[in-house]
Amino acid sequence: MPLPTQPVYFLPLSETALAAFLDVGQIPASALERAGLFAAALCQGRAHHSAALTRLIDQACALFAAQPDDADAQFKALAAGMPGQLNDALQALAAQSVVLGPDAVVAEFCRMSPTDYPVDPFQAACRTTLEPHTIRFYTDAAGEEPDDVGIDVAQAPAYVERTHDYTAEQARALRAIVANDDEHIDLDAYAGAGKTHLILQLLDSATRRYTYIAPRPSQVQAFRRRLSGALPIEILSQISFANQIAGAAFRQGILGTAFRPTFQISKASFRDIAQRIGLQPIGNHAPTSVLRVAFDGIAAWCRSPAERLEPRHFVRALPWAMIDAGPYIAAAEHVWRCMFDPAVQKTTLLSLNVDHIGKWLALHRARIPTLWGTLLIDEGHDMSPAWKGLLSGYEGSVISLGDPNQRLVGRAPRFATGMKLEIAQSVRQGRLVEQLVNETVALDATGFFDGPFEGSADQPTLTRTYTRWDEVPGSGARVYGNPWRLLEEAQRLAAAGVPFGIHPDTLTSVGREVNRGEEAYREMTSHGGSSQRWEALLAECNEQDMPQIPRMFMRGYNRDRFIELGQRLAEFHDATLQLLLVEHAKNTEFAVVAMSMCCFRTGFGRGYAHNPVRAAYTAMTRGTQQLWLPAGALDELGQSIARFQANRTDYRRSKITRR
Repeated sequence: MPLPTQPVYFLPLSETALAAFLDVGQIPASALERAGLFAAALCQGRAHHSAALTRLIDQACALFAAQPDDADAQFKALAAGMPGQLNDALQALAAQSVVLGPDAVVAEFCRMSPTDYPVDPFQAACRTTLEPHTIRFYTDAAGEEPDDVGIDVAQAPAYVERTHDYTAEQARALRAIVANDDEHIDLDAYAGAGKTHLILQLLDSATRRYTYIAPRPSQVQAFRRRLSGALPIEILSQISFANQIAGAAFRQGILGTAFRPTFQISKASFRDIAQRIGLQPIGNHAPTSVLRVAFDGIAAWCRSPAERLEPRHFVRALPWAMIDAGPYIAAAEHVWRCMFDPAVQKTTLLSLNVDHIGKWLALHRARIPTLWGTLLIDEGHDMSPAWKGLLSGYEGSVISLGDPNQRLVGRAPRFATGMKLEIAQSVRQGRLVEQLVNETVALDATGFFDGPFEGSADQPTLTRTYTRWDEVPGSGARVYGNPWRLLEEAQRLAAAGVPFGIHPDTLTSVGREVNRGEEAYREMTSHGGSSQRWEALLAECNEQDMPQIPRMFMRGYNRDRFIELGQRLAEFHDATLQLLLVEHAKNTEFAVVAMSMCCFRTGFGRGYAHNPVRAAYTAMTRGTQQLWLPAGALDELGQSIARFQANRTDYRRSKITRR
């Protein structure tokens, strides 16, 4: 299906009037809306350029005004070519970048101009998602005392006024932020609601000292390119910010160690690490397996508010029914101490990430220095509770912008005290996606937002259902919930000679799974056909109907073959066809998105701890023009969230039993 090549065009026809015509054959009363209905009927059959639509509506409006009695015959002939359902008619229009005007705007123009079509004023009036708003950005000088060095309050302006296009909610949020210069604010905004736009507006205002903190270094570079001029703004990645806060705490001597923690990636093998730190086997688990369990437990602990490691932090790596987690907790505590031991880390033996550093700082009651001005935290929903607690103690203003529905594991933490703002209006996706998104979010009872997701009247986003995977477009983004499915698709595309790219983070994740599969198969063959890891892989693939994955390793697939695949890939951002996992779809946007069924079919076995509803929501809010879903997607998602919640219930019961 080709993408629309012209800007969105609004018909002088309300959704109410179109529904009445499709349901009972009722024809609108005004000549202008009759002309809009006439154009909508003709657009069901073939595409029309916007200029041709304008001429058609203009002529039809004059005709219906001059000969109102002819309307019945005209529409009776057209009715046979119209869909029976309103949504089908709207989808057909959206495929041509045509949408209906807002009911209130159509009614106003039918009243003001019932017999002619003022195209330019009407099109301008319909663009209601973004409208001009004037915001006052208050300056720091306005709140300074007259005797402050270098500040002449009499000469300094109290505020800077700027007029720009915002949604009404964006404007309200900006006004609340600039009016509360010492507040901690959680700004929750649905995907595509313009959080990045708000950040850029705040940074460009330059009326305060801002420090913008992005999750990844690549986002830092992107923001630097988008900012205008040499503004006095510091832009940091979370890695850089964590390193600097840890450095300040180290210099203050509150960490109780001669080791200054910094983000680092170890190149040592699990075998080398286990030997160097003296890790012992536990039962049938070799030291390398114990190390893997310890890392999983530490990662879960660092993403939780708990002060001590507990059995629940090991549920992904060990059976929930395990009676005694004590030895594994002791092993993980030993690994944790080694991660911050200066002698052990002299050669960068163990990796340290942002979550590790945040937990270490929180346990030592570190504080963030006030020299950063107002902190802007992008994608704050993914921040760990430890970091959120550290930010709660910051004496300056902090604005955490995020979408809790995109937090795939756990709950988005909140500030200890502060204000909550909310933006529900999307500027990325249209009204035709609205019901789908809200039905998806409703499957998760978390209820982060007070209001429902609202699609934009200015975006003709098309939703399509496929029954076979080969029906989806051959270009755009293809999103997967399972790395094995993505690997299988990548191998198939490569064998067919189709050029495509894979998201760099996705490529890394799939590579880890390939290593896991290869190691499990090697362990099975070297232990006479017995391997817990291989049995776990077999069970996982059996539950998700992927028996071909174990057979792939049995036929010799290995890391070298995967590296060969990576060498044949196109650059992801330049590729016509792009593959990525759902967890890497955050902070992305594509004209066309096709979701594999594995985005909705989760919650099995070893599984991935992603909340399936939030994973599906994250993927379906990426596409601006076309969104393709498998038939029965929401039914499958309902079963997935039921499995997910049942697993959580089983775990809670097992905890009670152990007590």
